[in-house]
Amino acid sequence: MNLPATLVAARAALDSGELTSAALLEAVLERSAVHEPAIRSLVTATVDLAREHAAKADARLAAGESGPLLGIPVVLKDLIDVAGLVTTAGSRVLEKNVAHTNATVWSRLEQAGAVLVGKANTHEFAYGGTTEPTRNPANPERIVGGSSGGPAAALAAGLCLGAVGTDTAGSIRIPANLCGVAGLKPTRGLVPTDGIVPLSPTLDVAGPMARSVADLDPLLRVLAGLAGGPTPQGVPRTVGVLAGLGRSAASVDVAVSSAADAFGDLGARVMEVRLPGIEASVGDNFTIIGHEASRFHARWANRADLYTPYVRARLAAAALVTDGQYDTARTSGMAFSDELDQLLDTVEVLLLPGVPFPASPAYDEQVQVAGEWEDRDTALCRNTAFANLTGHPVLAIPAGLDEGLPVGVQLVGRRGSDLDLIAIGASLEPLLPDGLPPHLRSL
Repeated sequence: MNLPATLVAARAALDSGELTSAALLEAVLERSAVHEPAIRSLVTATVDLAREHAAKADARLAAGESGPLLGIPVVLKDLIDVAGLVTTAGSRVLEKNVAHTNATVWSRLEQAGAVLVGKANTHEFAYGGTTEPTRNPANPERIVGGSSGGPAAALAAGLCLGAVGTDTAGSIRIPANLCGVAGLKPTRGLVPTDGIVPLSPTLDVAGPMARSVADLDPLLRVLAGLAGGPTPQGVPRTVGVLAGLGRSAASVDVAVSSAADAFGDLGARVMEVRLPGIEASVGDNFTIIGHEASRFHARWANRADLYTPYVRARLAAAALVTDGQYDTARTSGMAFSDELDQLLDTVEVLLLPGVPFPASPAYDEQVQVAGEWEDRDTALCRNTAFANLTGHPVLAIPAGLDEGLPVGVQLVGRRGSDLDLIAIGASLEPLLPDGLPPHLRSL
């Protein structure tokens, strides 16, 4: 059967009776059988549980009930607890860690009638940007990004229609950009993080990911416990294009220019703006992450051999961050947050590149960006980490292809403007080139 390609389209088909949740699930499982061996997006496939959820959803639909996520197949990043399932956090350290209670985000999704297809892969303890061994559905020889790489890959391949990831330095937005899907890093504190394995409690947020920007609205409303209501206005009055950033691939520069032009066509006043503190903010972000991650992982110091060499090395370096360095980074972060607030007093949203290059080959630790070689992991998050320091909402939007590989842009909004930001992104997305390659666009 031809599947609805988006959550919103599936919602309409379910409500009209054209489609049942059970049929939708079986079609998704058929796609998983085809694509999952190459992309390895799931840690745990919950087929039997999903069929139970779909049957319950169909009973609710038959009784005349409706709801934004009723009968919709979703995946959760495998940091998120579901009672009775293992939460591995992508690590051998927690390979037998059966959750006894639900994270609030899953409790809310379950109550809304979502169908859990599986737990999706994460970079080990969310402390990295490649999410091994998951691969990019656009090209399985390329990285998927991280640390929410499993959810992004599952969405791009059509193995689900909604997902929940986490973001501490760009971990929703990076894989969303590299896989051609949409993701929101919400305003800090909007979505509960209890029952989610932390990386850096000060900076961690949980948020929605989907195959289109419009699909993020119903997901966020459920995750954040927000009431339904009219869709906010989708055209900003003013847009600031953030200049003075590091170099990007030509395709990413074109994506930003195209988005700026599209905003102008929508009637927005578009201007160039600068945010001088952004470069230093990335270092402050990683100082805070390192200090907090080191403290959290001290409980498993006697199990260091179970960590991957990459994360073990990162934690060893993180242990060298002093209390003084941590306090200085927190203070600097507050000053930078004020700087961003002041800029957002002058424009409604900021537009900037997301990941500055398309997905790189899986085993390359260096990446060439605009003719210059950089450390891949540093380059991945240099346009994303600043917003975790400040807590502002940021939307990742697919914005075209570079030789078949997705590229994307970001929109930054004022604190608490999450639904408005999604509405603005939903108005912009149809005016941009498709971010998924042709073989992934229709299901």
